[in-house]
Amino acid sequence: MGIISLIKPLKKYEDYVYRANTYESLFLRNKAIETMNAAIKQPFTKEEKSSGLIYLGILYSKIKEYSKASECYNQGLEIMKDENFKYSSNFNKAIETFIKNQETERAEFWLNNLLQREDYDKKFKKLTVLKRKIQ
Repeated sequence: MGIISLIKPLKKYEDYVYRANTYESLFLRNKAIETMNAAIKQPFTKEEKSSGLIYLGILYSKIKEYSKASECYNQGLEIMKDENFKYSSNFNKAIETFIKNQETERAEFWLNNLLQREDYDKKFKKLTVLKRKIQ
């Protein structure tokens, strides 16, 4: 992880993620958030924007800004609502954040949406345990 990676121009989505990860590993979470906020404004694919918003949700959760995290997770999932995508353990974090924010309807909606994806990716079944946490 050289200094070059922090000064070269950001072009691809991966460049933004790499830089944000670098900042995060240096405990510069606000710089990582700034980087990913810039990334989601770029003309990247739906998948990349969605991924960027999910990553922002994770970063906001780490600094205990759960309402911002919740908004990012929701926007990230919304972009891909009608698309097929692979399971990620980050979906668990998103649902947990909705629950922590007492956003029961949002948690239920996205949990059901994600569980329906089990048809094409059995790993989504792992989210079933979250049903008990939603009242």
